[in-house]
Amino acid sequence: MTTQPHTIPDVSVIVITFDDAARLPRAVRSVLSQTLKNLEVIIVDDCSGDDTPAVAKALTEEDGRVRYVRLPANSGGCGAPRNAGMDASRAPFLMFLDSDDELPRHACKSLLLEAEATGADFVMGTVERVDEATGAITLWYPQLFAERRVVDGIRAEPELLFNCLATNKLYRRTFLDGTGIRFPEEIHHEDIVWSTELFCRSKLFAIVPWPVYRWLLAATPATRSISSRRHELENVRQRVTAAVLSDHVLASTHSLDLKEDKDFRFLSHDLRLYLGDLPQRDPAWISEFADIVIPYVDTLDPAAIERLTRAERVCIQLVRERRGAEAALAAVELGGRHSVPPRAVTADGERVFWGTTLPRSEQGRSELDVTELRLAEQPLSGALLRHELVELQASRDEIRLRLRTYDPGRVLDGRTLTAWLRIGGRKRTIASIPVQMTPVVIESPGEREKQVPRGLEGQWDPEEPERTMIPRMTGAPPEGTGILEGAVSIFLPDLEWPDNAVRPQAVMISLHEGERRNLRPLLAAPGLSFTSLGAVGSGRLVLEASADIPFRLTARRLGPASRRRLPNVAELWRTLLSDLATPRNLGRFYRLVSATVPVNRRLVLFESAEGTGYTGNPRYVHEELQRRATGLRAVWSHADVPERFPEDVDLVRRGTFRYAWTLARAGYWVDSHNLPYCYRKRGSTRYLQTWHGQVLKKMGLDEPRHRAQPALAKKYAEAVARWDTLLTPGPDFRRDFAEASGFRGELLHAGYPRTDVLVRHMEPAQRERARRVREFFEIPAGKHVILYAPTYRDSRRFSGDSIRLDLPALAGTLPPDWVILVRAHQYDRFSVPDPLGWLVRDASAFPEVNDLMLASDVLVTDYSSIMFDYACLGRPILYYVDDYERYASTQRGVCFDLAEVAPGPLLRDPGELAVALDGLTEITERYGRRYAEFRDRWCGLDDGQASGRVVDAFFPEAVR
Repeated sequence: MTTQPHTIPDVSVIVITFDDAARLPRAVRSVLSQTLKNLEVIIVDDCSGDDTPAVAKALTEEDGRVRYVRLPANSGGCGAPRNAGMDASRAPFLMFLDSDDELPRHACKSLLLEAEATGADFVMGTVERVDEATGAITLWYPQLFAERRVVDGIRAEPELLFNCLATNKLYRRTFLDGTGIRFPEEIHHEDIVWSTELFCRSKLFAIVPWPVYRWLLAATPATRSISSRRHELENVRQRVTAAVLSDHVLASTHSLDLKEDKDFRFLSHDLRLYLGDLPQRDPAWISEFADIVIPYVDTLDPAAIERLTRAERVCIQLVRERRGAEAALAAVELGGRHSVPPRAVTADGERVFWGTTLPRSEQGRSELDVTELRLAEQPLSGALLRHELVELQASRDEIRLRLRTYDPGRVLDGRTLTAWLRIGGRKRTIASIPVQMTPVVIESPGEREKQVPRGLEGQWDPEEPERTMIPRMTGAPPEGTGILEGAVSIFLPDLEWPDNAVRPQAVMISLHEGERRNLRPLLAAPGLSFTSLGAVGSGRLVLEASADIPFRLTARRLGPASRRRLPNVAELWRTLLSDLATPRNLGRFYRLVSATVPVNRRLVLFESAEGTGYTGNPRYVHEELQRRATGLRAVWSHADVPERFPEDVDLVRRGTFRYAWTLARAGYWVDSHNLPYCYRKRGSTRYLQTWHGQVLKKMGLDEPRHRAQPALAKKYAEAVARWDTLLTPGPDFRRDFAEASGFRGELLHAGYPRTDVLVRHMEPAQRERARRVREFFEIPAGKHVILYAPTYRDSRRFSGDSIRLDLPALAGTLPPDWVILVRAHQYDRFSVPDPLGWLVRDASAFPEVNDLMLASDVLVTDYSSIMFDYACLGRPILYYVDDYERYASTQRGVCFDLAEVAPGPLLRDPGELAVALDGLTEITERYGRRYAEFRDRWCGLDDGQASGRVVDAFFPEAVR
């Protein structure tokens, strides 16, 4: 037994409990095991009726640092026991812990050291939320705790009002005593009031980014904390009461300037919790909920309401209008920026409103107006469809789902589509199953449904009858359509679920029309409820289907994995080769082949963009060889994306033994980036490095990463030493790339083959390529096309940071006759923000950037080499460079000042870009001379014949 220390403890941890004897020891021992030993634990029992007194007494006998306080009567909340604990505490610093939670081992010491170092009134840190059923850990508002810092009062960072917990903080006792802050009693959600006053009265507090509290989410609803009982209307009333008391705190502390931020926190956190649960509530509950919350919402700062997403405002307004069923539908998609209405109603032939009836008030007209979604103007890829799971039937080996798709903009009318249900996470697809769907008419909410009797022409694939097409509308569709229904069966034994999986698998619906695709989540319809399925197959696999939003499936195994079919010899061989295909082993295999097998002088290995596509200079060199029928055999490498290549091209997958074999035997290598470093070129193999663009940003050994990492620079230099010939598009390229890369071989001054089609853009073949692009992206006739193609940011690869342009802001100022094709760099990512599908198309994965340039009317870029290719078209170029100074000086660095040579204006915000687009004629005239100088300097060799010159110079077999 540890005896009571004679010294004053450094920290008092107040553990409050009520009827929680089973979990109390776990919480207390998480404090006793802290790395800070000089502390005390004060158990405050809110007059429990279970074995808590005996358990608490045993804990005090076990360790002298534990003290026990019991209240004479139950207070009905957490405020009174916490206040009692404060009165009993002896330390200069204190913390609070609930009996169903824990403290991480270093919480007390790390917070105490931070408080002593900073002099802060209190220190707060990250909260881990632990799902006790699955063990999954998430962080509570992690963005608030991302950086270690000291804050000079809440007005410096008002978003910290979202941290309304009392338990993830260590408090200085003199601060609490000096301000007289106490917990309100006889209410729930007292943390909200306490935290509001805490922030309003503190002039200095600190934040640490590490976990200081473990919030344990009980597996069974009966044991969950008071704050988690959101299904109880009394819980709603108590939270509104806490919000009203917080308003009083603002007034009494002269902090009414924080009211908008406090109101926004209430709306987007407190109220948002209940809105998210509406799909699980019945209309009567929602009506009473509205009676409780709407009178208070109507007192809030209108500016706070404006800060909410459109989806949140729609949901609140539907609650206000007592349209409970529709509010539940809207709440299903609260996670998104915009809620897709299952149906919409038009007023005056112009404005479009959420739902099936017009709003009842002017405020309703404002909040439920979804005209800006432009539902009918979306292409298939951006169509705002809503897929709902409306019924689930389960047996031992099968789940049968009934689905409903709402198409409020009637985007699917007149199309022939295939529908697929896809199960899987971000990196793995477990199953992709065809869905049979047919249009239906739903006459009114809750009324009967019927199949559309006319106006349909079924489209079927005789080769694959199981892939049933959605029937196509012909002529004038029947009134009230725009709704599809379908059914799909999932046969569980046929699916390869991950072993011991606990991560839920998303379920998506994918609609295809040729190469076009629309992929959106499957949502659980309001009121849908079901529990886990029975054991599958041998009884070792249980599949749990949850009504989460969106709908998810989770598999978990009970005991050992179920028996599976043993792989055959071919499968085992493929698995073995895949496991062995490490860079080191591939390099060894390559050297073995090089030493024993002669070079094939008629074999050419082509690779472009590290195998991601059939594009760039290598493509046009290859096509010139094909045109001449030289007899050379071409093999293209691909990075596991064979669908991006023509069907008649011979392919080899990168990173395989066959790839190493082909490289070792090829007489020619033609590449646009750099072949993997582990392959040293054979002396009789000739390597043509075409590269992939002119140079504005620092390249080669001048790149910051190569200057900072000598080992990486050495590898790059060794890779460059393999090049026999380097293709150059102009004189600047020698200095800015060849010399910067340390290249000492042959320079082939031939221009870029990839620009040949751009120079010949007026020819019928190129016009047809442009037409096909416009058709693929569903660009209406008469629309002008902006190609937005920025380069990536080195330190922020795959972050989306290169998409600097605020597309929603631009949408509000752009004339209606534009469409934007966004071409994100292969080292970055992009997705079209809802609901901008009417304006923006994601062209990042389109196989040929030349075709995008041919289809466009103007280029918007930043530091990308696409600017030099685009100049061959003679069309306007605009530069969106809001980070130019930082990019040029502290990020990548540039070879010349863009402002001095750019053939178009440098723009810094969406408004400037909109003005420039509106005045392209004037810009073209103003920059005409500079544009001509730019073309002469960087496109002088681009005359439409570069492919021929390259083939003549590099392939003796192909000389005419």
